Amino acid sequence: MNKFRTKLLIAVSIIAVLVVALEILFAQIFKTYELNQMYGQIWWIISISIWVSFIITIYLGIRIKSQYTKPIEKVTKVAIELAKGNYRARASIDRRDEAEMLATSINMLAENLQELVREQEMQQDRLTALIENIGAGLILIDSRGTINLVNKGFIDIFQVEPSDYLNKIYYQVIDYEEISYLVAEVFRTEQKVKKQLLLPLAIERRYFDVYGVPIIGTDNVWKGVLLVFHDITELKKLEQMRKDFVANVSHELKTPVTSIKGFTETLLDGAMNNKETLEAFLSIILKESDRLQSLIQDLLELSKIEQQGFQLNIQKLDLHDLLVEVIPLLDGKAMAKDIKLEFISLQEPVFIQGDFDRLKQVFINLIGNAITYTPEKGEVTVRLVDQSDHVMIHVKDSGVGIEKEEIPRIFERFYRVDRARSRNSGGTGLGLAIVKHLVEAHHGHINVKSSPGQGSEFIIELKKKWN
Repeated sequence: MNKFRTKLLIAVSIIAVLVVALEILFAQIFKTYELNQMYGQIWWIISISIWVSFIITIYLGIRIKSQYTKPIEKVTKVAIELAKGNYRARASIDRRDEAEMLATSINMLAENLQELVREQEMQQDRLTALIENIGAGLILIDSRGTINLVNKGFIDIFQVEPSDYLNKIYYQVIDYEEISYLVAEVFRTEQKVKKQLLLPLAIERRYFDVYGVPIIGTDNVWKGVLLVFHDITELKKLEQMRKDFVANVSHELKTPVTSIKGFTETLLDGAMNNKETLEAFLSIILKESDRLQSLIQDLLELSKIEQQGFQLNIQKLDLHDLLVEVIPLLDGKAMAKDIKLEFISLQEPVFIQGDFDRLKQVFINLIGNAITYTPEKGEVTVRLVDQSDHVMIHVKDSGVGIEKEEIPRIFERFYRVDRARSRNSGGTGLGLAIVKHLVEAHHGHINVKSSPGQGSEFIIELKKKWN
């Protein structure tokens, strides 16, 4: 601004000099010319002086505007852009004065704001990624009870729309009273609350560990409540499966051991002296021993298959030849019940990658089960279908069938649709569990179609190449 004042003083001085010069000129004119001529010259000189002064003033104004006003306008525009949020705006002035210092300061401010925004966006992206992929359901409720945030985990678990929850009072949109009571308890006590809830979702019930955490800001200002939902349904299932396994193993072992012990004690008490009784009891003891041996063998087999280091002996094999080899092994069992056992294959050979012995075990179990649960004079059909990149094996029977609600459980250990008939048939209740594990070890799938009285159909899908 010092330079501006200097130039302004110079302009004023020039105008003052012009005025003095005019006064001297007027004095000379009055002395030299007549009065009428003097007036004409005076007006002429005044006109010229006015125009000269006007031109000088315009010139100085333009110079001042170009040197000071325009740079300030540029900086002002940049400041307006910054205020709008455009932190990429910059001021460029090729001068070394106060205007340049102002432009440099504005540019530094813009760079700092841009860096702050960049860091904030990065932190926001990280926080969003963490919230959306944390593996648990999250709901954020503010101090007024309004839901401010619902993450992807909660949406996936409860199959809801975010618009139905956001900016709504929690107890108006959350359908589960247990959750509303938990939130109310956190608001009331301002303490962390944890509960294990069993909530109905669609056609199933699922277990959740629900945490209600109070959010306290600086100066103990109440901010709201954070709800965290951990789905522990699978853990509960595993826990229940473990309990059922221990109970079932104990029961399954207890039955043959009790029979063996009872008949042995009876023989020792004198029944052994009767030859017919002796032979009958020894036959029962042998049968129960075989059953006990099968149970232990299946348990060891299942344990081996479930071990982490379990490996298959993968080789190229003809699935058609494998089934041709399995069918005769079960012909005798089918003929004993006058059951028609049929194998249908429209194409041979059918090559896949797999473990020959393990797949043979799978089909012996499946076809044997089909024969067991099919009444006399029934039918069991095994059909092999060759697809482009996989094969389908259908094992269909005309047996008793399975209730719809029992189908998801038939692959559980020791689960029997008809316990009395299964036990009488000599089954251990582990066959289908072994089949499922072996099929999945081959990267395959097994499905079941069944209706009571209409028979059952087990469908195995195996990839031709998967390793």
